[in-house]
Amino acid sequence: MVAVAQLIPDDPQEQASVLAVLREHPELRGFIAKASAKAEELFPGASMHLDTVQYDEWDPPLTLIVNAPAPWPEYQASRDRFIHWLVEQPEFDLDRMLVMPQWTGDLDTAP
Repeated sequence: MVAVAQLIPDDPQEQASVLAVLREHPELRGFIAKASAKAEELFPGASMHLDTVQYDEWDPPLTLIVNAPAPWPEYQASRDRFIHWLVEQPEFDLDRMLVMPQWTGDLDTAP
């Protein structure tokens, strides 16, 4: 399982921003650990990190970005399972955190 500390960016400014959100919402740490473990299970070889960039005023303060290097068909199936799992989690709150799987696989595997 990925420790939450491993998901915090190295850049000092980004790190401070993520840590501020985690201090304000300490309950997110448990969910982040749970979601990252599920992401590792469904997206073998995925890399993950936390981000606080908000593109719109309604965006949550924290995003867990999951970069999945799987072939496109596998990514689609895993993404669907992951999203279904996410929405069933009682502690998942889109007002506080977004979990965003992103495909980073080989373009040759795409339709």
